[in-house]
Amino acid sequence: MGTKQSFLSAKELAGIVDERFPALLLYAQSWNTHDAEDLVQNAFLKLAEQPKRPENPAAWLCKTIRNAAISQYRKAERQRKYETEAVRHKPDWFEPRDPLLAREAAEKLAELPADKREIVVLRIWNQLSFDEIAELTNTPKTSVFRMYSDALAELKKKLT
Repeated sequence: MGTKQSFLSAKELAGIVDERFPALLLYAQSWNTHDAEDLVQNAFLKLAEQPKRPENPAAWLCKTIRNAAISQYRKAERQRKYETEAVRHKPDWFEPRDPLLAREAAEKLAELPADKREIVVLRIWNQLSFDEIAELTNTPKTSVFRMYSDALAELKKKLT
């Protein structure tokens, strides 16, 4: 066992991609069917950026894909937790049965800053997930959730 070579050449990297891509894609799909191709491509990009050639590039790529898939899963779980929490704490006052209250709620909603108002409307009336809103508005999911929570708190304050 010799020492690791420094830097993969473009030819070496292309050979590894050609040889390993299908198997790595299958492996990534076992973790995450939606973003499997992205996981594999990102792993190859990280391999290309390595200052030293891994002793076993195939094993290194599998480990990189596994770590990224686990990170994505954990992030998605946190997001689902936040969404569940937001739904559980959805105030009854936001769906008033009295037309006068509904009008007042609509007026208070219109007073919110445009970005918060958009998120509330997308979430409540269009029933989009925080992930979908984040993608649509090109805003980080954590910011979307925070803005949604802040907007609901502002509305509650204005209506009580």
